[in-house]
Amino acid sequence: MASRYTGNFSGIGKLLRLPGVQLACRAAAVEIMHVAQLTAPVGDPVNDRHSGWYKASFDVVPLTRTVPWRGVPYQRRGARVINSAPHALVVEYGGGKSDTPRHATLSKAVDTVASKFR
Repeated sequence: MASRYTGNFSGIGKLLRLPGVQLACRAAAVEIMHVAQLTAPVGDPVNDRHSGWYKASFDVVPLTRTVPWRGVPYQRRGARVINSAPHALVVEYGGGKSDTPRHATLSKAVDTVASKFR
């Protein structure tokens, strides 16, 4: 027998605005941050004067985003993993002129944590 689901979108929207959702997102982001710190590349201290700077620059920040739904703006809560090192973009995606390899530290950390839930 086939079943049919009709979503209560206003109820789902209220759920996504609860503080508990932000706590759950923060817990997932902290786990991603720990995996990223474990796999972050660290330069040789002899040759690299900023050895370990990228690895120590990970942080989790709360995120509140306005999402329009049927013309009405609603707040959605979450968390974001950031790296505040000035060279984080080059480490993540690689550098064209400097031939820095693409490490994809955050992308791999997200994939590692997400694989636990599949």
